[in-house]
Formats: sequence, C-alpha cells, structure tokens
Amino acid sequence: MGTIVITGSAGGIGQATRERLVRDGHEVIGVDIRDAEVIADLSTPEGRNAMIGAVAAASGGRIDGLVAGAGITGPEPEQVVSINYFGAVATVEGLRPLLAQGTDSSAIAISSNSSTTLVELPDGLVEACLNDDEDQARELAGADPSTAYATSKLALARWVRRTAIGTDWIGSGIRLNGVAPGLIDTPLVAENLDMIMNLGDVYPIPIGRPGRAAEVANLLAFLLSPDASLFCGSAAFLDGGGGAARLPRRRPLLRLGGVQGRRQRRRPQRRRLARRQHHRRPLAHRGLTAPCPRRREPPCGTLPTSGSNAVIVFEAR
Repeated sequence: MGTIVITGSAGGIGQATRERLVRDGHEVIGVDIRDAEVIADLSTPEGRNAMIGAVAAASGGRIDGLVAGAGITGPEPEQVVSINYFGAVATVEGLRPLLAQGTDSSAIAISSNSSTTLVELPDGLVEACLNDDEDQARELAGADPSTAYATSKLALARWVRRTAIGTDWIGSGIRLNGVAPGLIDTPLVAENLDMIMNLGDVYPIPIGRPGRAAEVANLLAFLLSPDASLFCGSAAFLDGGGGAARLPRRRPLLRLGGVQGRRQRRRPQRRRLARRQHHRRPLAHRGLTAPCPRRREPPCGTLPTSGSNAVIVFEAR
C-alpha cells in the first residue's frame, strides 16, 4: 500500500476519497485549512511553499499518489482563481519530486464539468493562468465567482493535458490526469442543490440525481492504482450524462441509417465513404485514420457495428 496526499481532505470529495483510500490500506496525508495532517492556506505562494515542506517532512520525502482537490466557489473571484488554479498547479508541481521517489506514482487534479457548461468563458483569464501570471489572472477574475470558478477549472484541465505528456511526468513514469465531476452533493453546493437540479435543459442531468462524493472517490482510487496504467493526460467526466445531453453531436457520433443530420445533408457521401473505410487501415492516434480517398473530405474512421444499420464516425475538425 502507498502514501497518498489529498488537498481539500477535510470535506466533500476529499473526505470521501480519504475514507476510501484508508479502507484500501493506504496511508493518507491530508492537507486543508482544518482537520488535516498538514494545515495550509493554498491561496498564497507562501502557504503553498509551506505546504510542500510540511508534506515532505510528513512523508519522509516519498509519496505514491496525489489528489489536488482543494477548491472554492466564492465569494471572492480572485481567491477562487488563486486556490483553484494556482494552488492546484503549485501543489502538483511542488510535490512531483516526492512522486518521483514513489512506486507506480499517479497525480490527479480535480477540474469540473462547469468548464464545458458555461459559455463565453474569458480567454484572457485562461491564458493568464496558463502563462503562470497570477497577478494578471487575479486582475482578470472579474466580479462573478461562478465564471471565475469555471474558468479556473478549464485552465486547470488544459494545464493537465499539456503537462502530463512531458518528460517530467509520463516520461519519468508519473501519470497525471484530471477528473471533472458534475453536480456532486457536497457542502460546496448544498445551498444551491435544488435550484441546479431544476434547471432542466440549461443544465440537464439525465441520471436524475446529483452525484455522490463516494462515487468520485471510487474513480480517484482507480486512477491512483496501477490498474489505470494507461491513463495519461485524460480528463474524465462524471456528470450523470449531462455532457452527452448538452452536446449530442460531439465526437464520437452515432449515426443511424435513414437519419439525416445537417452534416450528412451537406456531405451525402460521407457515411458511405466512412463505411468503406473501416477495413482499410486501423484507427490511429485520436481515433483517426488516414484521410478518406475522396478529395476535400475531412479525415474519418469507423468502427463497424453488428446487427444494425449504424456506424460510429470519428470526425476531425
């Protein structure tokens, strides 16, 4: 069993994850502003540095897993950005040397499906985060904590995907992934839970209920384990089908015979070409094959299905 560090361990998803990992026999070092082995304020560089030193001392300089889960929703947008993005990134980067000493090391940053549900998030704030400019990011945080929350989580998910494939991470045998929960029944959203559940098509939840913190903890426990050895730079969504309901035309698309979508009307040959394509070459990186043989056709690939006139098409655009 390994040593796992969890930031935000005193409540919600962090607490549920702690309980799950302890049951599995792991040693857990919790980080929070209360009720934790390491008491730290991740809203400032000084607090982050102090946390890194305290975790190093508590772990003996070696950990096997990390969950960067500390986050807030308000009330101050500047603090939301500082904790949710800069606190998380500083945690992951600062504890990487300890992960390098571990076994089958894995780090996970908690993002949010709000990064895909809110529209017109400020690109300038995302770029300031990714450029590691905390002062500018705080200036651009605006006046709406909800927007700051979603934007900080979007920037964090992008940082994970950019960073995970580097030599310091998977190149050194350390897996880094992101998890994006939807509506989870935790103290963070307790006051607005009923309102969110009644938003209907604005925020659909086909499963018909909020998620449970223990359900997220189960996924985190898997991603921390050697069983998730192929996961690298992934962003796993747990939203009860909300993303599928809001964005039904995102790839991959299930197209049934006889059903004509807007894209199919514009390119009536695509479905037929896609069906011919599956036996020519195997699917390559990102679910794409070589370009279709027809001129001006975008790359496409197919997976045949049995017993129906259907084909799953992976489009590049």
